[in-house]
Amino acid sequence: MKDLLHDAPEGALGAHEARPGAFDFLFKTAIVLSVIVLVGLALAFGPARDLDGSPWLMTLAIVMGAIGLAYGLCALVFALRHRPVPTLAPDLLPRCTVIVPAYNEGAMVRVALLSALESRYPKDRLEIIAIDDGSRDDTFAHIQAVADAHPGRVIAIRKPKNEGKRAALRDGFLRATGEVVVTVDSDSKLDPEALAAIVSPIAVDRRVSAVAGKVLVLNRYEGLLTRLMASRFFITFDFTRAAQSRFGTVLCCPGALAAYRREAVLRVLPAWSRQSFLGSPCTIGEDRALTTWLLRDGGRSVYQSSAVVRTLVPTTLRGTAKMLLRWERGDIRENLVLFPWLLANLRGDRLYALVEVVLGLVQFPIGALILASMLGHFVEHPLHLFHLLAFVCVAAFAQSLLCLRSERSSDFLYNVAYSLFAFVGLQWVYPYSFLTVRDGRWMTR
Repeated sequence: MKDLLHDAPEGALGAHEARPGAFDFLFKTAIVLSVIVLVGLALAFGPARDLDGSPWLMTLAIVMGAIGLAYGLCALVFALRHRPVPTLAPDLLPRCTVIVPAYNEGAMVRVALLSALESRYPKDRLEIIAIDDGSRDDTFAHIQAVADAHPGRVIAIRKPKNEGKRAALRDGFLRATGEVVVTVDSDSKLDPEALAAIVSPIAVDRRVSAVAGKVLVLNRYEGLLTRLMASRFFITFDFTRAAQSRFGTVLCCPGALAAYRREAVLRVLPAWSRQSFLGSPCTIGEDRALTTWLLRDGGRSVYQSSAVVRTLVPTTLRGTAKMLLRWERGDIRENLVLFPWLLANLRGDRLYALVEVVLGLVQFPIGALILASMLGHFVEHPLHLFHLLAFVCVAAFAQSLLCLRSERSSDFLYNVAYSLFAFVGLQWVYPYSFLTVRDGRWMTR
């Protein structure tokens, strides 16, 4: 599998938080001031001034821009204040079960299992369950080889037919004996400290039912597209979840690495495993759905930036589009499910989640309206398109400063490139996902 399974140069992976102290304080101050100044300039001289011929559109753009700016600044402050829970000493760690579901994964599942086995976690308190979900290739052969080499530590399960990832996870949860259950995707590789780090928030706080790990791109340096997706992962898996964690309402604990309190999962397991939407069984977005069920059960979900996993991403535009469609469909479905519950059970620490869910739901109709109107405007004034692109770049650069804080490398500039790529090439993903939200095909296997 080429060199993808070996670590990239240290320092390029950016798994560590900034060191505390004066530099950290000055860096935060610089980020906040940069965002205020740069976004302020963009609003003053950007696309809004080009819409003076369309008063209603200009009003809508200004209102949405103000809401977006306020939300972005709040998210920035909350993300900057995120600190992971300190990892517990080995003798304080609870019994942990790691579940690795796999389907047609081939040799990569061996990498995932070995990374779990090599974790710095007490061996007498670690159980690993590998589930082959009816693969048609040699996936189970790799699982069995690892199990044979580590008797008593890895439980190998082979399902006679493919039933989907949700069903495989359900079987794993029912078989698990650990107080904490960790799910790891079969195309992912754990950092040695990841397991100890991700179970710690559950061990120290009875209110926490779910923990999201930090997901990086394993094949990041394979090409331009994978570098761009690494930027998307930072925005989705680091910045956003760090802000959400402030209120204990991380909306999605990712399948690549998430930890759950087993007793909490067992309470919602029957409903989650049989979940349907608009008459169709829910077969995608199982990680987002499980997080939703646990939030509705009264638990808290948090982000642990010190628990790092590296996962493979598609290397083609077609594969990337399929992955993004699957994510968006799951998010839209769960936003529609979570919205009425948040309204009916609203309290202070859930207000931020409500704002995020509402913004997620309205981005299709309002975004489509603004985009359609702007397209007409740009036909008459094509040069104004550059003002809009400049606004996108400025906003992306301000956000990218957070990535610089994490990585301390020039790769943070790929965040700007990804924003342009998403603006030009991915505008269709959300509306298409909205219109086809009942489509539960996995598509990337």
